[in-house]
Amino acid sequence: MASAAIAACWGLAVASRADETCATDAGSSHDVVRVIDSETVLLDDGREVRLIGALAPKADAIAATPDAWPPEREALRALETLVSGRAVTLRYEGRKRDRYGRELAQLYVAGVSGPEWVQRRLIADGHARAYALPGNSGCLRALLGAEEEPRTAQRGLWSRTTYRVREASEVDALLRLAGRFVLVSGRVSQVARTQRTTYINFGSDWRRDFTASIASSLVDRSPDGATRLSALAGKEIRVRGWIERRNGPMIVLGSFDEIETLNGNEGAPPPGSKAAADTKSATPPPDTTTPR
Repeated sequence: MASAAIAACWGLAVASRADETCATDAGSSHDVVRVIDSETVLLDDGREVRLIGALAPKADAIAATPDAWPPEREALRALETLVSGRAVTLRYEGRKRDRYGRELAQLYVAGVSGPEWVQRRLIADGHARAYALPGNSGCLRALLGAEEEPRTAQRGLWSRTTYRVREASEVDALLRLAGRFVLVSGRVSQVARTQRTTYINFGSDWRRDFTASIASSLVDRSPDGATRLSALAGKEIRVRGWIERRNGPMIVLGSFDEIETLNGNEGAPPPGSKAAADTKSATPPPDTTTPR
């Protein structure tokens, strides 16, 4: 399966070193007095700031203790090196606070050649994964561009199988990952719409196979949304989000930017179609001596 995303398909843009275009609401500058954890800092005015868009490894997600989980320790050290005792500038887009009262902001710290975007640096160094929350997806495109290289090179957290991209066909494994943030790739079988929800199905049995869903109202608000989703049938894509148990495993998408179309799939027939069967019969069996 191809690992690189076609940037032009969903308007993916690779951010500059200090891309401020995705977080247009400028905030104030403050010193970081303490790094609380690998994605939260405490400012000199008492506010806690969550680094929205950069999901750091957490031991509790895998039932381990923080001291015993190297990716979390490494992410914490990386964030401390970047911001501890230094002034940071906050910028916002969308929702500004989470339910715990923490600020949701993009952080910028002074660098040798200008402001450095903290979230992008952590992701580019392999210490976090790009993600979005409802109401805070404006910077996801840029952060996805920073994630591609470390993931391909298996650097940082990507060197561990815990964080590998899962195949949509790994249904049982995905069910065991319910509640965890996962990247899933596979070929789309069909796209089906109901009044409230549009489903991106990756298998013939929607009651068991992996599915991604997105609110139909969001599809209708997006330019050519329905057409763009329908065009995914037969193509290999990668989606990201938290696994839920809804019959089979499901990821509920809150943004079109959480869908990446992968290389090498233009014109691929949907699974189960006659064209797919013809292609399969004409393809030689895999070399079973080659590790997969």
